[in-house]
Amino acid sequence: MSKSIIVVGAGAWGGWTAFHLQKAGFEVTLIDKKGPGNVDSGSGGKTRIIRLAYGGSKAYTELTAQSFELWEEYSRAWNDQLYHEKGALWMFRGITPAYAELSVPLMKEKGFSLDLLDMDDLKSKYPQFNLTDITSAYWEPKVAYLEASRACGVVAEKFIEADGKYLKDEVIGINYDGGKIKSLRLQERGSIQADEYVFACGPWLQKLVPEMKDHIHVSRHEVYHFDAPEAYNDLPIWLEFREGDQMYYGIPDHFGHGFKFAYDERRWSLDPDHSDRGITNEILDKMSGVLSNRFPELEGSGVLKHHTCVYENSRDGNFIIHKLPKANNALMLAGSSGHGFKMGPAIGKLISDHLTNQKAIPEEFSMTRFSTQTNRKSQYEV
Repeated sequence: MSKSIIVVGAGAWGGWTAFHLQKAGFEVTLIDKKGPGNVDSGSGGKTRIIRLAYGGSKAYTELTAQSFELWEEYSRAWNDQLYHEKGALWMFRGITPAYAELSVPLMKEKGFSLDLLDMDDLKSKYPQFNLTDITSAYWEPKVAYLEASRACGVVAEKFIEADGKYLKDEVIGINYDGGKIKSLRLQERGSIQADEYVFACGPWLQKLVPEMKDHIHVSRHEVYHFDAPEAYNDLPIWLEFREGDQMYYGIPDHFGHGFKFAYDERRWSLDPDHSDRGITNEILDKMSGVLSNRFPELEGSGVLKHHTCVYENSRDGNFIIHKLPKANNALMLAGSSGHGFKMGPAIGKLISDHLTNQKAIPEEFSMTRFSTQTNRKSQYEV
């Protein structure tokens, strides 16, 4: 008889995990209270970036390289283009490009490139950019954007087609017994039980597992889509590092929603069920100023669309894949920290292999690291 597994959360990590487990022969039930890749979740929104540059991290380079292969493989197999290669500019202002330099050797091992650019050539090729304050730039040709919410929906559909069971319901409690989870309490359907459990519920994990409150910080990130001339649609994806651990990024318009622009800032907390997700004037003013400096032609551009993303950050910016504190028959996938979506296919495969043949989880993702590790703000610090 097949082992039964319940996966809580149908975002990038939960959906791909359920899909791979179902393919491996488990009897899988996938539960999500608002639907796959819903707008309130960490996997919600139109697009995400996939890039291999990871500042010298072997674990992330390996997972992301595998994810590149899997995104392409399943886009072909399903005849559904979820992966769109555009290439990316990595730009550095007033700081050494250590993140790029450390990435190059590991990327070469995987057959990827990250090349230092001549600034004069760059200015000539992309006159839309004001590059007077950029000190160095690199080109990563394989960078792509992923269709975020839509991909989560497609993965859930393929999971169901593989005879997986999907429930749109809310897990409101966990029943423990003797160091294991005995059952889950659902809002609509009463209790449900399985042999094993996987929690990939993003910003809601702390509400189900209060022991994680000291290790997870949920933050809000405003994303703006600005009006831009059609010629801007042909620009590459761009990521910009600045002094003071600032990181900005942009994705050209591919859906008629405008030029996507955001920056990596984690100081504003968010409750996924109750917090305001509207426009913050302070952030909009800052974003507009940076945008008009980098793209002078866009000064005064109007906002076509606004979206507040939610990040479920670990204390050190690294993923958490570990047994639940009070249950040895449950895994939690947590701390995606704003960079986990792209690795969904490989994370799902890792969990499936772990539960099938006990393939080891990378030590970097263990909770044991918090007893000695120095905190850092994000995965971009090196």
